[in-house]
Amino acid sequence: MADAYSLAKKHLDEGVAAAAAENIDLNKYGQALVWKLLELYVENGRDLKDINEEIQYTIENLGGDGIFHVVRN
Repeated sequence: MADAYSLAKKHLDEGVAAAAAENIDLNKYGQALVWKLLELYVENGRDLKDINEEIQYTIENLGGDGIFHVVRN
């Protein structure tokens, strides 16, 4: 059984490959993914303030050692 991050990575890799096969720019594809994920969060009742805080936390923890340290789940 895959964990959430392994499954997300698998789907992301497949989506990036499919976008490349369709000549879709990686940045445009990424923007569309973020947009659709945020829409899904809102549709499922996530508060915009909470979403914003999670995004800010993620941005602040992306650099450095290359490891994303998860504490919010």
